[in-house]
Amino acid sequence: MKAAVLSAPNQVQLREVAAPTISQTGETIGDVEFVGVCKTDQQLTATGLEKELILGHEVVCRLPQESGHFALNNEISCGRCSYCAEGLTSHCPNLHELGVNDNGGYAEKIRAPRQSFHPFSFCNPTLGVLIEPVSCAVRGAKRILAATKLLAVTHPTIVVIGGGISGALISYLLTRSPEFKGEIYLYDITPDPIPWANNLGIQRIGKVEPDQAHGIIECSGSPNGLAIAFQAVRKSGFVCIYGVPQPELALPISAHELFMREIALITSFAGATEETMGAAIDYIRQDETFFEQSLGRSISLEQLPTELTTWNPQPGTRTVVNLGL
Repeated sequence: MKAAVLSAPNQVQLREVAAPTISQTGETIGDVEFVGVCKTDQQLTATGLEKELILGHEVVCRLPQESGHFALNNEISCGRCSYCAEGLTSHCPNLHELGVNDNGGYAEKIRAPRQSFHPFSFCNPTLGVLIEPVSCAVRGAKRILAATKLLAVTHPTIVVIGGGISGALISYLLTRSPEFKGEIYLYDITPDPIPWANNLGIQRIGKVEPDQAHGIIECSGSPNGLAIAFQAVRKSGFVCIYGVPQPELALPISAHELFMREIALITSFAGATEETMGAAIDYIRQDETFFEQSLGRSISLEQLPTELTTWNPQPGTRTVVNLGL
């Protein structure tokens, strides 16, 4: 089969490789149709891995002898450890992440447990690439809403840093939550229009002032974004790190300052489960028009190596690999 293989830092090659075969009871082989190009893929491409790997974890498939489309939950946990028992499957010490530490979806076929494929029915099946990121955002929004309950105000000012897909999905879920009563503002360094913010009625700000917001949601994963977050958050406020930072990036604030300013620091890492995948499917099905604007360029598998090494998505959208092109 045809696949895009990461072989070294910034080296992605299109190859003919052996198709996967079923190795355990309960597995199935999916025919890949669409894959979302995530920033995680770009970061893994830049750093390289210890072994050659097929990336891609936002996968839409068809399955043999079954009708319709299926979205992949790429996290395969052991189901036996204490984290799995608590529902924190993303922290399973035996976790297999397809497209991260095991072969993923930038290929014509993918192998996974049948229970990892979730059926959905949208007018536009390409929207299925958003199910996994929306699922992660469902968990992120839940943690952010919990943090707002620590605040001294009931109508907080929240600033989202980063107008990419992460910022879009978190902002959407907060505005749709009956628990959230605050005001959201968006800061992004790009001068380009960000349609999702307009559609949600979220005001863009050109500068984030110190002591400005009760809560900051950092969605860019950049050093500058983190620095701005801790400068702008008010005393007794919170900062949520939602954008994936580089491993070597240290916090731009000391433990003493965190303590003195009473800043609550939270993060949200992945978290796709049966519950959150189901919630994501429901959100997209009920508002396909909004999520359509999050679909960016459609590219072929042959174009993927350039996409991963140059990284230039349309602002606020997800580029999609269409295996049919």
